[in-house]
Amino acid sequence: MKTTAIVFGGILLALAVGVGAAQHAPSSAVPASHHACLDEERQAIERGEGFGMALAADRNGYAGPKHILELKTELALTPEQEKEVQALFYEMHAEALAVGKKLLDKEAGLERLFASGAADAAAVRQRLEEIAALRAELRWVHLSAHLGGRELLTVAQRARYHHLRHAATAPHH
Repeated sequence: MKTTAIVFGGILLALAVGVGAAQHAPSSAVPASHHACLDEERQAIERGEGFGMALAADRNGYAGPKHILELKTELALTPEQEKEVQALFYEMHAEALAVGKKLLDKEAGLERLFASGAADAAAVRQRLEEIAALRAELRWVHLSAHLGGRELLTVAQRARYHHLRHAATAPHH
């Protein structure tokens, strides 16, 4: 877990340094797509969305509650299934919003640390470990919802879900 936190921390540090440098560099120094991607991720986190955090689960038959609800007609959910999936979605969404807010607050704190000119290795490392732990927690919120979603579907519904979500993107042999 600590190694994972360090790896995520390193990635986040690279992003933070890149964003910080971009704010002080000519606008041509960092592609607009870089800023757009970071903005898109931040906005998704603010909305409680996964932004690909559970893609490994989804691609492998672990359906997420949001997508199950989007496909409820095609999956022929029973009223009880729909009720259970809706409850799972609400729980996941509330947790994702709460953890996401903490994550974004820590990211903003890292930005402020660099902006203040007081960043040093110890302070940056501490903040990165906190950020990495929150990012892992947020990903767990989304992945655990996919684990729960899978349990609410029948085998036939899982197969239909996978076909509907991924048949068009599957590699053809």
